[in-house]
Amino acid sequence: MRGTAWSAAWWMLFEISESHPRTIPIFVDNGFKQMSDPAKRESVGRRISLRQAAATMKIDLEALRQALNEVAAPGSDESAPTLEAESDARIFPSEGDIKVAGLLPCPVRIPLLEAFESARASVEAETGSTVGYRLAAASVGMDAVETEMARIRDLDDLPDIFVSAGFEAFFDHRNFARFKDKGGFRDRSGGDINDDFKGLGLKDPDGHYAMIGVVPAIFLVDRNQLPEGVPAPRTWSDLLDPRLERRVALPVGDFDLFNGILLTLYKHHGEAGVAALSRNLMTSLHPSQAAGRFKARKGDVPAVSVIPYFFSRMAKMNPTVDIVWPQDGAIISPIFMLERSDAPGGAERIADFFMGPEAGEIMSHRGLFPSLHPDVVNELPDTAPWLWLGWDFIRENDLGALIPRLSEIFNSGSEA
Repeated sequence: MRGTAWSAAWWMLFEISESHPRTIPIFVDNGFKQMSDPAKRESVGRRISLRQAAATMKIDLEALRQALNEVAAPGSDESAPTLEAESDARIFPSEGDIKVAGLLPCPVRIPLLEAFESARASVEAETGSTVGYRLAAASVGMDAVETEMARIRDLDDLPDIFVSAGFEAFFDHRNFARFKDKGGFRDRSGGDINDDFKGLGLKDPDGHYAMIGVVPAIFLVDRNQLPEGVPAPRTWSDLLDPRLERRVALPVGDFDLFNGILLTLYKHHGEAGVAALSRNLMTSLHPSQAAGRFKARKGDVPAVSVIPYFFSRMAKMNPTVDIVWPQDGAIISPIFMLERSDAPGGAERIADFFMGPEAGEIMSHRGLFPSLHPDVVNELPDTAPWLWLGWDFIRENDLGALIPRLSEIFNSGSEA
């Protein structure tokens, strides 16, 4: 049994840091410098809760909480506070007339669950069907999905609705893709799309996958860290400049987003682009550390960090950092919903919730994950172009084989 969730945000900083020492740099990098000193960490940390600390330092609580969850050491004390409180390792529900599963982006998981509960209760009351669900945090990762999919033998074993970001879960033929060509899924998201994405061709032309939102990848540029004479990168091509060698931080641990970055750079720049990105890697830095308020000495931190757009909220507190939306477009990691074609009655109502304006506004306004719903007003810069991998590329490539190959190219370069 895992411990009580950090979602309540009343755990003391000392409790968190003692249970999960890897969280200490996150606190320090975001302004809690006392946490680097053991004596002050205990004296101050015992008096300040996570929520109080975030409010005092004017840091977004959800961003901080996600950062802490993602760096918490595996194998820590099982009674320690955690972001999640799952009863076991499975992410597909075994009970319920209607089964719903997914990996939800950490910053919006709690508000999405609260809204989902209302939709679930309404469906159960009106149809008499029960809704079984497991909606874990995205930080659980693809290993959990692959473990579940290894147990699946036919379509009847799948949940009726599945929601997640990224590419592997949906286009790797070991996972959901093996049921796609059998007509296992249907996209009922309709023809209208948010004006922010018009002309991109995000809607699945084959009618299998419903894209409900996106995770954008953008840049943070620390002006104090740029080499002399090197301009701030404004495009992904600029990010591959040899003059930025070992000066770029990447969200390698965020597999959904990082795989989207590798695939998109490969599409536009080939294997040489992936190798150049690897050459420029300084560190795999969590976005919260890149966006934090800590002012490191020149050379101690990267000049450029690639982060999910969500963490730009934290970056606004750092006066030396510029938030750069790439001129050639923020790379998109899609958030998909799969709905089984033979889903039982009432499942459509649950699917409509995830595709609807309420869930769209939660994703966009609480998490800066722009929604495709036409009625949602996304919080975006005045000019916000996009880089989308494209359905033609997805059709023409076996992503289940391509992602490991690109990862191998990247890892070989970064280890050189």
